[in-house]
Amino acid sequence: MMKSSSKLLKSTVTLLSLITLAGTITPIVATPTTIQAKKAKKKHYITAKNKHQFKFGYAYTYNKKKHCYIGHKMSKKERQKFNMPKEQKIQKATSNYDVPKISNFTDKVLNKYNLLDQRWAKTTLTYNDNKLSNKQQNIVEDAINQINNLNIVKLIKTNKDNANLTFALKDKNNGRDLLGNADTEDTGQTYHGLFVSNTSKITFFTDELNKPTVTNYALTLNKLTIHEVGHALGLDHNLKDKSAIMYHIIDTDNIQTLDSTHVAIDQDYINRLALLYKN
Repeated sequence: MMKSSSKLLKSTVTLLSLITLAGTITPIVATPTTIQAKKAKKKHYITAKNKHQFKFGYAYTYNKKKHCYIGHKMSKKERQKFNMPKEQKIQKATSNYDVPKISNFTDKVLNKYNLLDQRWAKTTLTYNDNKLSNKQQNIVEDAINQINNLNIVKLIKTNKDNANLTFALKDKNNGRDLLGNADTEDTGQTYHGLFVSNTSKITFFTDELNKPTVTNYALTLNKLTIHEVGHALGLDHNLKDKSAIMYHIIDTDNIQTLDSTHVAIDQDYINRLALLYKN
């Protein structure tokens, strides 16, 4: 039995820390209330209680007296100066899974369904696994085909460096017994309380994968791939079900399998992925 990945780490994009004379501004997304500024009657400002309510393309400063963030719409020159990405149109999965309708992914909702606070804008994404060995690529691509067969999101292989998901290898993870991890950055845009993902790097740690205790390498890497891609897509760990793919421990003895080299994607994984991308 070996430990798998840590909780997906979400980095803040540098463009979200911009400086003006008024203070720090962070262009993100949300739907705060529109108010009229006293000193500029013709110019409208918006307010937000927290960063999850930031509206994409707006620059914010924190107002200590009002205990809220006050934002103004960034000019075209400002957006170009700080290389602001364009706001992406959100796509929804067209699969037939029956999921609850959720208009706001609050902390309560995220905790209830074991979700991270993120999802991708598109349901068709690209991935690059060229840094893996041929053997590893075959295993990873088989695992990705299993995810594609769920008909929720579609991952397409590319040789381009700017793929949405990239796979990498690392000898060690600073002494921690992790098989892999997924590190995702967001665009700064939000949707229904979720941050919109920009890039995700999935790393496999060869020192752990090559240990003698990994008795079935292909099955272990198959499950690890589905697990880490699950994180990259927005799924958190399932800490209650030891047989679930998103359980934080890799234990191929307790997992349901299709054959000797492929795990079966469990209903918990399917339901939560559909919940994220059908809303």
